[in-house]
Amino acid sequence: MVQEMHGSEKIDRQREKSERFEVAFNQIHDELRNLVKFHDNDHFIELLHQARNEHASIRRYFDDLKSYARLRNALIHEKSRRDFYIAEPHLEVVEQIESIVAFLKTPPSILTIASDKVKTYESQDEIKDILVDMENYSFTQFPIYNENRFSFLLTEGGMRSYFAGRLKGNTIDLTGQKLCDIKPFENTNTVKFVSKKMNIFELEDLFEERVQKRDKLEAVIITESGSEKEMPIGIISPWDLIKTENR
Repeated sequence: MVQEMHGSEKIDRQREKSERFEVAFNQIHDELRNLVKFHDNDHFIELLHQARNEHASIRRYFDDLKSYARLRNALIHEKSRRDFYIAEPHLEVVEQIESIVAFLKTPPSILTIASDKVKTYESQDEIKDILVDMENYSFTQFPIYNENRFSFLLTEGGMRSYFAGRLKGNTIDLTGQKLCDIKPFENTNTVKFVSKKMNIFELEDLFEERVQKRDKLEAVIITESGSEKEMPIGIISPWDLIKTENR
């Protein structure tokens, strides 16, 4: 009698894990439908492939979700009777797929991938000063402000173009040169200001939209409400998005 009770409890636990897995899988399917804005095929794998192409943060889960789709098919097609599964997922698998559901339902803030600090300068600062600071920072992009209002984004490409124009022989004279003198060498349409409330999927959509328009986005600057009049609390480059795949 005791053995039968233990056997019944084991079956109940197996069924619970399988049902949790199936519920989580269906929730992920729904979230993929919401995430992929334009899709002709509602099939899970098709949506997964499209989401992977559009979102770097999905790519880190791609292989797992593809495996879970095969497991889900096995669970559904190998039911011997209602609410009874022949196969069962391991608890670790159930917990992992539920963690993916949580990620999709409440995607992290963009601040989680933004730089911890943003080094800014005033347009009237001397160029030689920023060169000294660049030795101490790993940043390659610097927001430049004019009387506390954003003016332009200083980039390595803009500085190279500026220096090439100033080169005389083997020397570059920076005497009296201000950061504002570099502005004509920068594209002022390569920056987008966004609110700190934006999530990572919305950010990826923003970068993808600019790619589709062939309008390169060098950086996204994060402020409290997304206004250029506010000082930045974070900055994100396309490279930061790529790095999310390995996190």
